[in-house]
Amino acid sequence: MPKKIVIPEPEPGLNFIDVHCHLPFHRPKNDRLPSDKEQYLSFFKMGGHYLITSTIDMQTLSLTLNFMKEFDKNFGFTCGWAPQTVTYTPKNKYVKEWQEWVNYIEANQEKYLAIGEIGLDFHHAKILEKREKQVEEFRKIIEITRNLNKPYVLHVRNAAEHEFDRQHPKHRFNKKDGANKEILKILNEFKIIPQRVLWHCFSGPEEYGRNLPKQGFKLSVPSSAYGFNRWCRVTKFSPLESLLTETDSYYQHPYKRGPLNVPSNVRYSIAAIAYSHNIPQTLVSEKTIENAINFFNLKIEN
Repeated sequence: MPKKIVIPEPEPGLNFIDVHCHLPFHRPKNDRLPSDKEQYLSFFKMGGHYLITSTIDMQTLSLTLNFMKEFDKNFGFTCGWAPQTVTYTPKNKYVKEWQEWVNYIEANQEKYLAIGEIGLDFHHAKILEKREKQVEEFRKIIEITRNLNKPYVLHVRNAAEHEFDRQHPKHRFNKKDGANKEILKILNEFKIIPQRVLWHCFSGPEEYGRNLPKQGFKLSVPSSAYGFNRWCRVTKFSPLESLLTETDSYYQHPYKRGPLNVPSNVRYSIAAIAYSHNIPQTLVSEKTIENAINFFNLKIEN
């Protein structure tokens, strides 16, 4: 169990932007979550300025487009082909759905805010063959999208020590920053400008929380940073100018485990950053909103 930390509650009246949630999404069985509509309305009632959801495949893209027929004010989405999608999509569906996704991003650039989430996840891909497949597909995505003038939202998860591929013990993917290094290598290869790249739900290692912002990358702090030191400490030394806030709902709840999170909990991300940086929550609120508006080129309606 991650070590819990004690951080002051979010202050009343905070304003916020959630740059990465999953609303709507495939709901967990026997969930206790409010309806998608209730989550959306509550977010703005509590101080939300803009809500960004992330699609990860064609199914979640379809859910999002249908939801936006009724709820689209200050609500946008990023269009992604997540590493989990690469690993878990059945082979008999993969080629067809991949091509549908490529066709959509190329023909509908005005409808989405960024390409993502995309990236590498060496937790879900535990053997070399599956990890190499994720790398191959990530490389394809960058090659296809690099001229679309869209920012990127990355999902990057390194393998924990117990997830190392024992059949290939010396492989570079087994390093604690194996996914990070591979991502940076590919971004550099395609000359992707760091200022246009957001590492969503940033989880470290800690030295990357220092070094990535120096290169120009943006990092997103999840609501779980409020209650779990693992998430709080990795951006402690990241400048506020490089940070954005997210919930990654349904997961990454501020202090509970399981699929219980909602977008309005993004205010706990603000509290976590204020605590780790020893600055007022209102300052974090103002700056992370500004960062999100600039990164995604958001147009907020009154």
